[in-house]
Amino acid sequence: MRLVLVFTLVLLSLSAASTESNAEMISQCQVVKGTSSLETSVSKVSFLTDKPGLPAVCQIEGQIRDRVGFIMRLPAANWNGKFVVAGCGGFCGSLNPEKAGYSNSINEAVKLGYAALLTDSGHKAESWETDWAIGDREALELYAGAWMPLAVATGRALVKAFYGPEPRRTYFSGCSNGGRLGMYAAQRYPELFDGIAAGGGIFDLTGNSGVHGLWLLQSTRDTQGRAVIDQGKLPLLAQHVLKQCDDLDGVVDGVVARTEHCKPELDSLLCDDDADSECFTGVELASIKRLYQGATAGGKQLFPGIPPGSESLWSRWVVGTDEERAWGERAAEGNLRLTYGIPSDHPFNPHDYVLAEELENLQKYAPVLNATDPDLAGLAKAGGKLFYYHGLADPLILQGRVRQYYADAIAVNGREMLDSVARFVMVPGQGHCWEKPGQVADDFDPLVVIDRWVESGQAPDYIVARFVGEGAPHNRKLCPYPQVAVIKGDDVQKAENYQCEVPRMATAN
Repeated sequence: MRLVLVFTLVLLSLSAASTESNAEMISQCQVVKGTSSLETSVSKVSFLTDKPGLPAVCQIEGQIRDRVGFIMRLPAANWNGKFVVAGCGGFCGSLNPEKAGYSNSINEAVKLGYAALLTDSGHKAESWETDWAIGDREALELYAGAWMPLAVATGRALVKAFYGPEPRRTYFSGCSNGGRLGMYAAQRYPELFDGIAAGGGIFDLTGNSGVHGLWLLQSTRDTQGRAVIDQGKLPLLAQHVLKQCDDLDGVVDGVVARTEHCKPELDSLLCDDDADSECFTGVELASIKRLYQGATAGGKQLFPGIPPGSESLWSRWVVGTDEERAWGERAAEGNLRLTYGIPSDHPFNPHDYVLAEELENLQKYAPVLNATDPDLAGLAKAGGKLFYYHGLADPLILQGRVRQYYADAIAVNGREMLDSVARFVMVPGQGHCWEKPGQVADDFDPLVVIDRWVESGQAPDYIVARFVGEGAPHNRKLCPYPQVAVIKGDDVQKAENYQCEVPRMATAN
């Protein structure tokens, strides 16, 4: 009985201490509301204790310059002294603090003790819509990246108001358009962040959504807007490519890891007179070949093609149905509408344009939107670090452009300087920004990677990625590009059995 009484008293004491601590934090959270300034207006503060998996947080909502909506979460206890700004996907336009995972989200960072902030980039809209930018240069520039220094200043001020000291580290983490924003910051605001984690980045936005976007829509839609490729046949294509290219890396594991060497033969998929055979029509097959080939005009390659090995994800990003377009089709049209100043309530037909004649128009907003400058001297001078990752099975943001950028960066910066400031990692089997669990191990926290690099001063020689899908747990190494993970042991599911090497040339079977 005495032990029970003592235990009860301890629990009551802890509960009282927790209640007192919560009351103090609630009061401090309310104080933060008074930090509104000419730049920032705080509209709402909340002390949240009921978010599954999250510690208690002070949540701050408001606007910057009356345009950029933001939500910030500050852990009530165990703040690690650091602050992270999250990116936003597509054409942004919304605030979703409950977004799961590592891509343009904040909760995984908050769990680790970071104060974290996300924005809508200055407008409200669906992620593929662009009406908000037509005729509004300021809105376009904010979306492009001008919101980032404003958000950093706001976030650091709110951290100081809530905790007392300013954060000792400031990071950025984003994927897709968030990856573009990370590259944008590295090139245009090199002193803004101590470390940048950027992935799946559409850093050549006018190339990927403009040049490739027009090519894509002319390949996947007919002149009446109907789908050219039967979405239901994509599993046949995926298995056909996998059979030819899975073993190029020496491991048969259900993914194409040497995409640059995979040149699948497709003609055997052409329908013949057998009405019962699984096959593609001539029109379908021609469209598929165009997607692999990539945008060309006059015999010149204008943009890389969609990588083989990504076919299982085409139905989400590339190939829609008559009733519902894929997200990539919607976003490509959104970008083209912005380019030509055609709002969404007016008709638009991509077949009205000839790609070779539209290149200047398609690149009109490149100086505003793109982050393709390979010169990273500013980032090196500022002492910042860039960790960039990209899925080899990403059919939306094309990995071939990353390889081009890396080659340009080597030419401009030199390998030694580039290695001191940046790491690029290509992730086998990973689609677009973890939209679904990888087919092999591809799960890692990019914020943890960049933080370790910044804090230790030691660039990662490799990253251990975990498998989080159905089946037995396993892991493997992800290597700094141009190295790849080469199997050296018997068990392909253990990271220690892989070694990072520059790959030898290979050809498809």
